[in-house]
Amino acid sequence: MNKYIYVLIFVSVFIAGQVYAQKIKITAHRGASGMAPENTIASVLKAAELKADYAEIDVQETKDSVLIVIHDGNFKRTTGVDKNVWETTYDEVEKLDAGSSFSEKFKGEHIPLFETILDSAKGRIMLNIELKDNGHQQKLAERVIAAVEKKRMSSQVIITSFNRALIKKVRAMDKNLKVGYIFSVYPPDEDVFKADIDILSMGYKLINEETVRKANESGKKILAWTVNKPEDMERLSKFRIHSIVTNYPDKLQEILKK
Repeated sequence: MNKYIYVLIFVSVFIAGQVYAQKIKITAHRGASGMAPENTIASVLKAAELKADYAEIDVQETKDSVLIVIHDGNFKRTTGVDKNVWETTYDEVEKLDAGSSFSEKFKGEHIPLFETILDSAKGRIMLNIELKDNGHQQKLAERVIAAVEKKRMSSQVIITSFNRALIKKVRAMDKNLKVGYIFSVYPPDEDVFKADIDILSMGYKLINEETVRKANESGKKILAWTVNKPEDMERLSKFRIHSIVTNYPDKLQEILKK
């Protein structure tokens, strides 16, 4: 009789582990940036095609206050043009090629408008919207919130940033939006586990049993970034975290299925 109890316990634990692993959300970093040019419509649609749960994107303002989706403060790395985002008008941005540096297959891929990305993602994939602090933002938080509300997508996005002031502004403006703080080193002046935020977007090396326990006790969700090696994906899949951020959502998907 005892052996049947042990077998039942083993099977129950195994099934519980499998179910939990499947609950870990997949966040495609800058879209599926391992397969398409980062922060483009192509990368977001690829993430949706691969059935990632979220596409993470970066938002900044141009010189003429237009919201565009790009990570760097300068266009050189992704387009070859050495100009800063805050010194460039959208008419100039629209002419840039954000695809050729990745592959000739994507030649002519544009740096997208934030609203265009919202339209592309709506009903297909959730968005993790990072507010980029380039030191020149004017009304970045306000404009992002306005665009999200205009598209009626408040329940389909989370807003994150390395800049706590920006996140506090979002929280003050719209308490219904989920907000997260991004960090890879614990800030010395704040206990992030007690902060008025929903999500701890942590550099994956910070994640261990202790940090997961603290986050769960404080009711906060953990996002682990940016995880591209299979061995790191496997280690993190064993923790009770909300999401793993990766350039390769297809690889992470296979590991979570094991």
